[in-house]
Amino acid sequence: MSRPTPGQSRWRKPPRKGTYAWLVREYLRRNKSLLAKSTLEQKRRVLDGIGDETCLSKSGQRLAEMAFAGLRSSHIATLRDQKIEAPEAANHRVKALSALFKWAVEEKLASANPAETVKKIETASTGHHPLTEAEMQAYLDTHGPGTKARLAFLIFRYTSLRVSDVSKLGRQHLYWTTDQDADGNEIRIQRFAIRPKKTARKSGTVVDMIVLPPLAEAIAALPADGGHLALLINDHGKPYSEKGLGQRMRKWFDEAGLTHCSSHGIRKANAVTAAENGATAAQLLSMFGWTQLRQAEGYTRSAERKRLADEGAPRLLSRPKKVGQPRP
Repeated sequence: MSRPTPGQSRWRKPPRKGTYAWLVREYLRRNKSLLAKSTLEQKRRVLDGIGDETCLSKSGQRLAEMAFAGLRSSHIATLRDQKIEAPEAANHRVKALSALFKWAVEEKLASANPAETVKKIETASTGHHPLTEAEMQAYLDTHGPGTKARLAFLIFRYTSLRVSDVSKLGRQHLYWTTDQDADGNEIRIQRFAIRPKKTARKSGTVVDMIVLPPLAEAIAALPADGGHLALLINDHGKPYSEKGLGQRMRKWFDEAGLTHCSSHGIRKANAVTAAENGATAAQLLSMFGWTQLRQAEGYTRSAERKRLADEGAPRLLSRPKKVGQPRP
């Protein structure tokens, strides 16, 4: 069976209208221009896997061939529990089905979203591991100044961009503005502006921030004309592809003994650090290119809980008893 292109279900035979397979095909086809290819492919894999399930039929019929209008929340829970041994995969199913039916309701193809009230399985996993200060220093100790590994780290660390955007970040995204210092003197400020790939088709959100000093110094040290606009160039003298940079970062982390770390872990660490340093949810939205407030609020809530815990911790200590005046 040949692999389908993004936005195309692997069910080659045209599905009958009204079936789950038909709904999935319409969903992927109509959203092809709104979602990044990687996002579309991820949704296709999850939804196709759900369509292959036979747990809802006594005769062993696949969900793909069944009418989607008959799906209820109990059915969604059953489909979720087919992946009970892998909680994250199970939750991905609920998320994918909820997005599918939310769209179907908006398009008036379905009357309700049966996944809306289905709870996700509680899991201790928080996704990618946020790098600690010690882990960041270990990486820098391994990859010295002037190396591509160090430049890549500095870009991830001081832009908070995803690997899909770091791979294409270049001089075309840099620009200068002017401002005044405390004494009224004119100063030049370097900035970067880039439209994140993940949300480019859907929201058009742009991340526009100052280039922080450590990264500015690294960029200034690059050759004036390396033949490419991209800041990161591979061993073949060409810009990295998204996949190629991800693989190279994996190698550089491994060389530093950080086999459990990833470039996305730098982004998560940045969000934690910014929130703990007082960044608001609105500031985080602008810095990280997020489109939903809840993404930022998760970090600000965690930072606030940590602050309150620190303030309350001394109350666990025994307080000296007040000694009254002795009786005459």
